Amino acid sequence: MKKQPTMKEQAAMVNNLCVKTYMDILGYPGGIVERQGIAIFNSPFNEAGRLYVDKQTNKFRLSHGRLKGGVLDLACAIFKETRSKILRNIVLYRIDLLMTTCGSRSGAIW
Repeated sequence: MKKQPTMKEQAAMVNNLCVKTYMDILGYPGGIVERQGIAIFNSPFNEAGRLYVDKQTNKFRLSHGRLKGGVLDLACAIFKETRSKILRNIVLYRIDLLMTTCGSRSGAIW
């Protein structure tokens, strides 16, 4: 019988999926890719600013705050939910579509 991954292992796996692809799935406009391997989106939050996704690290950061991280961190911030709630219902937060798109790969796929 296959062992179920722990919540910590699930969180690490989701956080390593492609952040840029997740923003595309959520329908955020932008995603302009610079030569340096940075995708730039309008902020998905109420504040004006930009969200930068680094292809090499596959992490996002905001131009107007300290928020940064991977897919799960971004989903928690956008939907204002806990990690465990998001991991229990990945369909609601469209992470299932991201998993289908990325397959078993981790990291940026663009």
